[in-house]
This record gives sequence, C-alpha cells and structure tokens, in this order.
Amino acid sequence: MNLVFSDCGSSSGGNMNLWIAVIYLVLILFSWLFIFFGGFGTFLILLFSLIYALITGFEFINGKTLIALGLLCLAGELFDYIFIYLGAKIGGASKKAGMGAIVGGLIAAAVSLAFYGVGLFLFTIAGIFLGAFIVELNEKKDVLKALKAGLGSLVGRFSAVIFKASLGLVMVIIIFYHIITGWK
Repeated sequence: MNLVFSDCGSSSGGNMNLWIAVIYLVLILFSWLFIFFGGFGTFLILLFSLIYALITGFEFINGKTLIALGLLCLAGELFDYIFIYLGAKIGGASKKAGMGAIVGGLIAAAVSLAFYGVGLFLFTIAGIFLGAFIVELNEKKDVLKALKAGLGSLVGRFSAVIFKASLGLVMVIIIFYHIITGWK
C-alpha cells in the first residue's frame, strides 16, 4: 500500500515523493551523525527506513533491504558492548570491571535520558570509565590498575563508535543506492 501519491507523472505526486525522499535522506544523515555523540543512530536509520518503506509502499526500500539494515544495526549494538569490554580487558581490567564498564555506561545513558538526553555522550563516557574504575578499585585495591582499566574501557568505547559509524555509513550507502537507482 503506497501512502504517497504514486503517480510520479503528475507534478504534485512527483514533487511530494521527491520531498519525502529528501526529508528521509536528511534524517538518515543526521541519524548517522548522532552515532558520534553516543546516540543510537543506527537504530534511527533503521526506524526511518521502515517508515519510509511503509510510506512509499516498499517501492525503494524493500523487505530484504530492511533485513540487511536491521542486521547491520544489530551488529553495531552488539559490538558496541564487545568493544567496551575488550578495551577494559586490554587495559588490564578483570572480567567484573569489564562488565562494570558496560553497566556504568548503561546507567549513565539512562540517567541522561531523565534530562532529555542532554549530556548523553558525556554521561555515557563518564559511566563507562567510572564503572570499570570503581569495580577494578574494589577488586584489586590499586588506583593505578583501576585507572588503566577505566582508560582501557574508554579506548574500547571510542573504537566502538568508529566501528558503529562505519556500519552506519554502510547503511547510508545502501539507502542512497536504493533511492537513486529506484527513482524514476
């Protein structure tokens, strides 16, 4: 079911489809940029793609494309936590401190939502560091080792952002390809 005017030959239908595509592509690009600020940009890319597919009757973005975008989104979220954990481990953290980094980041992100997402990036970074630092300090009673664990978790977080942004860029390229090649 195509919710938009499907008659691209008429000036109003074609213009409407063009404006919806432009708005969609702008939202996709802003969603990708949101990744760099600690946001859930890949999820937003997937969500906007689903909405766009429904609006256009899956004319440009089909079910297979949505599945591919969903798998990329899922991989980004999964590896987000893996990188944080591995970063903490490379910094010499215990398994508990690696988990502390993940839990600290999640708690801090949730707290930032109470402030309408203001400070999401800074809250998350602080939570990741403090989660690893506090757990490692509690476990090993050594401030230097706790600092290394906290810093390692931050390296993991920044690595995760780079990886997630790369996946997001692949999602954006897939979307642009489908829009450009599907446009009549």
